[in-house]
Order: sequence, then C-alpha cells, then structure tokens
Amino acid sequence: MKRLLFIYNPKAGRQRVRGMLPDLLEVFAREGYETTVHPTMAQGEAASVTTARAGQYDRLVCCGGDGTLNETVGGLLALPEDKRPVLGYIPTGTTNDFARTLGLPRSTEKLAEVACGGVPRAVDVGDSAGRVFTYVSAFGLFTDVSYSTPQTTKNLLGHFAYVLEGAGRLLNIPSYHMEVVADGGREISGDFIYGMVSNTLSVGGMMSLPRDQVKLDDGRFEVLLVRPPRTPKDWQSIIASLKAQQAQREDGAVTGFTASRVSFRCDQPVAWTVDGEFGGEREETTIQNLPKALLIACGV
Repeated sequence: MKRLLFIYNPKAGRQRVRGMLPDLLEVFAREGYETTVHPTMAQGEAASVTTARAGQYDRLVCCGGDGTLNETVGGLLALPEDKRPVLGYIPTGTTNDFARTLGLPRSTEKLAEVACGGVPRAVDVGDSAGRVFTYVSAFGLFTDVSYSTPQTTKNLLGHFAYVLEGAGRLLNIPSYHMEVVADGGREISGDFIYGMVSNTLSVGGMMSLPRDQVKLDDGRFEVLLVRPPRTPKDWQSIIASLKAQQAQREDGAVTGFTASRVSFRCDQPVAWTVDGEFGGEREETTIQNLPKALLIACGV
C-alpha cells in the first residue's frame, strides 16, 4: 500500500481543518494511501518533521496557511532531490495566496483528491538570504502585519490595495534608500516604501500581474518597487497602478520587471517578510531563483 504523510496546522485560519479531517482521511484511504497524521504544535515543526520523515513516504500533504506551506517546502528542500516526494497542499489559512496561483479547487473532497493524486508540476522556489520562499519575499509598508498580528485576528485583514488606500492618509511613512541590482546588470536606485520579489498572482489579495505573464517554472521572479508618494494624487496613481496590474517606467511611482537574481543594498537594516513570516533584518539581501526545485500536485 502507498504511504502518505499528512502534516497540518490545527490553528491555521479559523481552525477549519478540524472539521475537514474525516473527509480528508477518507479520500486519502479511497485513493489507496495508508496515512500518517502529524498535527504541528510549534513554529518550525512542519519543516523538521518533513526533513526527518518525508523521505520514507510516497506522498507528502501539508494543510494550513502560507506559513505552513513555507515550512514544509523548506523541509523538503533540505532532503536530497531523489528523496523528495510530490507535495500536495490543502490551504486553510487566512489569505492562501499561493493556492490561488495554483488554481486549487475549493471543496474539501476535490482538494484532497488533488493533493494525493493531482498532476505533479515543477515550480520555482526562492532563496532570500538563505530563507526559502514559495511565493514572495518583501520589505516595507505593512509587511509586518502578517507576522505581528495574532492568529485570532488575521481573518480581519483586508486586501493589500485597501491597506495602501488607508495608508495614504498616514504621515511619516518610512522609506528605504535602496540600490537594486537585477541579474548582474540592471540597476535601480532611489527611495522605496515597498518592494517585493514574487512568484505569484496574489499577495495579500493584491493581484501583482496578469495570469498569462506569471510563469511558475520559468526561472524568473516578478519584482515590484513602490516609491514614496508626495501628494494625494501620487497615492491615487499608485493604487490605480496596482489595481490595474500595471507598472510604470523605472523612475515612476510603481516599477515592475522580471529577474532570476536580485540584490538589495540599503544604508540601514531592512526587515523582510518571507511568505508572510519574519525573514530577518539586514542591510544587504540577495534573492535567487531555484528553478523547478519543487514538485507540487495540481489539478491540471
């Protein structure tokens, strides 16, 4: 009989997985798997359990939010490539950005079927100063909300565009003077209130680029930089650009481009988030694309 390791975060989202467990396990059994179930009790546990045990199984399925997925992927990449099982993902978090990008179904039964029997798809993974990420590494405006907000209140967060809209009424928004170098040649410098390197359609509910432009396995990331607004009209321009999924010229308020490697240098320590979790504080950060490093189960 095939063996499946099921790792889940019981606290993700509104603890939705508690009501899903019987149906999930029934589908796994129906698909011919003997399932080992492991609920995580602490931060980092999904990664350590994955590294220690996943190599002994035919399929690994993780269930939780973007943070749980990030930990599981990090644990997988610590294994030799030939020891990594295909990963299935059942999202139960607050935003589930990467699940939207993967086009995963919504019903419990369909999610379980895809997780344990979906078509394996190779996707790129990011390395942000040694921290693995599946969909985004970012700095700046409100990026600390996801990791500083208690789990019980995460469900109250709105879409990123509306966060920006509210932020437009604030004063003294911090900015960072950055020197950005992409793929060893492209150079951009200036003050930025927000920046992200992503492999996703959605971050906090904000659509970054049209679906036909975001390729999960092309070895390149989408990079977005936002400069400080100086007038209310600047804010309107920034919000309109983000909602319309449009970047401007390199000296405009919103700059977007693609790259496989990006380095950021600042004259002060900058805090980064990695898939919504705190990713360290540094003056220099290099982000590298790891092409097709992960096999994840998809519906198509």
